[in-house]
Amino acid sequence: MCRIVISSCDIDIYLLDQYDNLGAHTQRGIDFLDKYAQFIKDRCSIEGEYASKLRRLVKNYQPKKKEEEDYQFSSCKAFLHMLNEVSDMAGQHELIAENMTTQIVKEINNLVKEFKDERKRHLHEGSKLHAQLQASLAQLDKAKKAYEKAFREAEKAQENFTKADADLNLSRAEVEKARTFSVMKNQTCEDCKTEYANQLQKTNELQRQHYSTTLPKVFQQLQDMDERRITFIQNFIKLSADIQQHVFPIVNKCLDGIVKASETVDPKQDSRLVIERFKSGFSPPEDYPFEDLSNIKNSEGNTSLHSVPSFKAETIKGTITAGKLKKRGGIFGIFSSNKHHIDETKEDYSDLPPNQRKKKLTQKIEHIQNQIQQETAASKADHNCSSSYSPESGISTSHTSIPEVDVYADEEEFDNIEEENVDFELEPLPVLGTARALYPFDAQSEGSIPMEEGEEFEVVELDQGDGWTRVRRGDVQEGFVPTTYLQCFLYNNC
Repeated sequence: MCRIVISSCDIDIYLLDQYDNLGAHTQRGIDFLDKYAQFIKDRCSIEGEYASKLRRLVKNYQPKKKEEEDYQFSSCKAFLHMLNEVSDMAGQHELIAENMTTQIVKEINNLVKEFKDERKRHLHEGSKLHAQLQASLAQLDKAKKAYEKAFREAEKAQENFTKADADLNLSRAEVEKARTFSVMKNQTCEDCKTEYANQLQKTNELQRQHYSTTLPKVFQQLQDMDERRITFIQNFIKLSADIQQHVFPIVNKCLDGIVKASETVDPKQDSRLVIERFKSGFSPPEDYPFEDLSNIKNSEGNTSLHSVPSFKAETIKGTITAGKLKKRGGIFGIFSSNKHHIDETKEDYSDLPPNQRKKKLTQKIEHIQNQIQQETAASKADHNCSSSYSPESGISTSHTSIPEVDVYADEEEFDNIEEENVDFELEPLPVLGTARALYPFDAQSEGSIPMEEGEEFEVVELDQGDGWTRVRRGDVQEGFVPTTYLQCFLYNNC
């Protein structure tokens, strides 16, 4: 088989007449590249939807306000930690979708446009070469036909001259005329023959160049383009796997965190918390006294048993009344439903057992003190940010409503603060806890700060639902970082 070598690559000579098929093949290759981009785009959409559903799942199972006390138990804390790790894993799926979109989909879209333009340019060059060859073949055919016509006319003129020269009846002038015409036709035939020979040489040379150099060069360019396209697909397939493998260490950290959270579950400790929470402080009830009805009957003579006075409603808790058993209080209350009791708890918790009342009052005191601290800090900040201080808009109008819980604030201290028109200095936000960076973060948006893995910060503002937490580095730099990149340790009063 004859083969033509171009740029160290073999172009089969039997492909030289498959110009249209090769052009269609390269178009299908570009369409396949575009199809692969659509596949990656659909996969990114699935990754994004999965991450969104994971985040929605985590949000739906976050503890409600009324469930906060239950999250003191180690099992509930482990569940909450698991939710945080699942939220971090959702972030990694979002990262997969983002990286595949930027590194693969956008790149393929640019390549598809480049390949289409390059293919169009090569096919245009091939069409131009084909048109030149067809034009040369047309000129050759025209020259051949002119030569054939001139040859026939020359033969006929020569034949007429031979007849005239042999005819004794013709004059010498007529014979000379026939000879001259024959000579002219022979000359015309020779000219056409020469033209035909030259055109044949040119056409053959052009055809050899067409099938040995110019057209194979176009095919080689199409082949190089197609091989580059295939190489890009190979690299993109590998890149898609690399992008997913890149998040595996973080996903594994999240899974390890879930395992560690499960190891913190302590059934005994949870039982102790239950005992501490519901310990009322009441002593067990005393024994029921024996009531001898026969003594009552003898002391009253002939009095009928039915006339025995009924017990008073003020009977001690736990004794029988005249009508029915009163609802038992004290320690027996733990066996009855406490839903109605919780809903109607008094503001000062006077209806709770002593131990529980003490605990509730302590918690409320801490809550109120925290509110006072936050309101005071907010008032100072608002005052310093304003251009001038107005008594009507100062702290005298920003009192915090404090419920009465048997604890009274020092009213004189607040009155002194209201009477003094003092310029407060802007103080830093109170520290709500500490945080440690789980992953590195490169700040790019305004208000955010970069961080390295393992770096520690102070938490000064919690996540408000937008996915960002405000932290402080030392005493000099504050900014926002992604909440899912942090492991937070909040103080008990936060």
